[in-house]
Amino acid sequence: MEFSNTKPHVALLSSPAHRTPMVELGKRLVTYQNVKVTIFVTSFLGSAATISRMVQSAQCEKLFDVIQLPPADISGLISPGQMGVASLPAVVRVSEPAFRSAISALETPPTAVVVHVYAVDCLAIADDLKIPKFVYMSSHAWYLALFLYVPILDKNAGGEFRDDDQKEPFVLPGCTPVRPEDLPDPMLVQTKNNYLELIRMATVIPKADGILVNTWEELQPTTLAALRDDKLLGSVAKAPIFPVGPVTAEGAVGSKSELSEWLDKQPNESVLYISFGSMGVLSLEQMTELAWGLELSQQRFIWVVRPPTTKTGIGSDPKFGFDVNETSSYLAEGFMSRTHGRGLVVPQWAPQQWIANDRLAAVR
Repeated sequence: MEFSNTKPHVALLSSPAHRTPMVELGKRLVTYQNVKVTIFVTSFLGSAATISRMVQSAQCEKLFDVIQLPPADISGLISPGQMGVASLPAVVRVSEPAFRSAISALETPPTAVVVHVYAVDCLAIADDLKIPKFVYMSSHAWYLALFLYVPILDKNAGGEFRDDDQKEPFVLPGCTPVRPEDLPDPMLVQTKNNYLELIRMATVIPKADGILVNTWEELQPTTLAALRDDKLLGSVAKAPIFPVGPVTAEGAVGSKSELSEWLDKQPNESVLYISFGSMGVLSLEQMTELAWGLELSQQRFIWVVRPPTTKTGIGSDPKFGFDVNETSSYLAEGFMSRTHGRGLVVPQWAPQQWIANDRLAAVR
């Protein structure tokens, strides 16, 4: 292939729970690097409608093309009660043939592939196309360091970690030590499947030609230096490290029309914004208590709701791939009708930065 006289074309592949980071990375590449970008979006079977709206919104800016791959049915691979971290690469593996076909059908062949850290199973497609391949860690450099070091910690600890088994912080060469209670959920008391997937992905990441990480040199110089030092974490990372941050969501992804219309009707500084993030989880009992508290307080609110976990505390398991139409089933019966007009329940994700910045007059 000959690309010397053409603009570089980068293909980005999202994981099913991390579409926004890839869209924002795409914006940055187009805006600051003057490259052509095509984003491929994977999704769970139950979230296809939500993803379609996101794709339509992302394409409105006309910065890049967004291709929605067929929703992946992983019901035969992951049980409904185990829709944790292991479900993300499962969706990617099921979507791999569709991604391979779609990328081969592009009018302009890509000159590089960038996959989200939970989509590393598709790195081999870049090898087949004989183009460079990169992994994007949408979190910060310290989390990347921990992620890459998990196989070694596992070897030293002999299996899954429990905060009551380990009292001393775990040492990350050249980085701030990590307390047992601060380990990512899949490393703690979760299903073995989630834990093994974390280890497996950590061993695949170094096979990339480079690792993009959402940070910048001045913010985490010590951690970045450790990741590049062969005597510290460089021997684990192996691939070159490229800080590309800060990459933050500006709220262009997802529909803001309903939120905007609703917020316009609220008095200044009258709305509470409630969100626990994609990895923050509540039990059904906690969600019920929160719902009753909001209802009885008569407080105006926006509540970003994700499905409940089966347990709470360390080792709790965030769930992915739920059907947004089931949101009301997680809440107290009649909650949404009784709080209609005073509160707004948003399934899965909301443009938080846009709400906090552009709509600050209403939100507090």
